[in-house]
Amino acid sequence: TVQIITLTGNATITMPTAVAGKSFIMLLKQDGTGSLTVTWSTVTWPSGTAPTVTSTASKMDIYSFFSDGTNWYGVTVGQNY
Repeated sequence: TVQIITLTGNATITMPTAVAGKSFIMLLKQDGTGSLTVTWSTVTWPSGTAPTVTSTASKMDIYSFFSDGTNWYGVTVGQNY
């Protein structure tokens, strides 16, 4: 599944209920103004540090999420597209 989100303001992204074996890709886009931020709720990131979202107007980051049934694990696929 691919989710496409265009930021129009600073956002908090809350993950769905964790179900073992579920995964999805998120395309996260800045609007034409840019400089918008994201707070990630209930995501476990490598080294415990969430990525900094690209702030440039009209740019996009790609993230992948996987669930073990208890947690969502996030990885940055690429940034600044």
